Amino acid sequence: MYIKPKFEAITTIPMFANFSGFVLKNQSEISTEMFSREFTTIQRKLFSTETCDAFCHEADMLATKLIANENHNFAGIIYSALCKLTEYMPDKLEIIAKKGYELAKEKGDYVHMMARLNNLRKVYYRRPDKVYEYVQVLYKQEKCLKELTYNYETAASAYSTVIRKPAPREDYEQMLAYVQTEIGKLTRKKHPNDAFKKLLSARKIFEKYNNQQSIAYIDLLIGKIQKDTVVGN
Repeated sequence: MYIKPKFEAITTIPMFANFSGFVLKNQSEISTEMFSREFTTIQRKLFSTETCDAFCHEADMLATKLIANENHNFAGIIYSALCKLTEYMPDKLEIIAKKGYELAKEKGDYVHMMARLNNLRKVYYRRPDKVYEYVQVLYKQEKCLKELTYNYETAASAYSTVIRKPAPREDYEQMLAYVQTEIGKLTRKKHPNDAFKKLLSARKIFEKYNNQQSIAYIDLLIGKIQKDTVVGN
């Protein structure tokens, strides 16, 4: 899925154009490690506040061409880098994170799907006009985390990275509990039955890890659901 870029400035950077041309011509001879290293080098040389739009546009265009050539690893490296570069630029981060998520989803890479969804959570968090988008991201995270928890070996093996390894299964399990708690909190009034089930699931996980603070918070939320149900009847 290709999302049309919305960066304001579309100015060609000659050095990046040369880099793109070289990569596209020689990609079969370039290792993932080498590409990551060279992209980081050119990023340090070219990226600044003044060149942000142009650099993001150039990098996005390269990623799009790499995807067309089925070189998803290189494209994934670009999107991961751009998400870090635009971390405090929500409008740009939203565009890049969505593209990175779709690419990771196509590859079945649940770890990178989670990373891009975390980027989107940051964009939507505490924005009243983006509550729907925020909740939808939480549901997608829940799905990813269930896969990483229940089918860890298979899901972890699809994680493509140059350096880092996936987190332990236990970490993803606790992430799942926190996400389910957040969903339960936000949906308890409109969807009390579903929220109740998610909170119970989260509570079970927190009990396993003896997280008393989170258990107490969940009990508070469950109490509110039960109170609202009684009042509603």
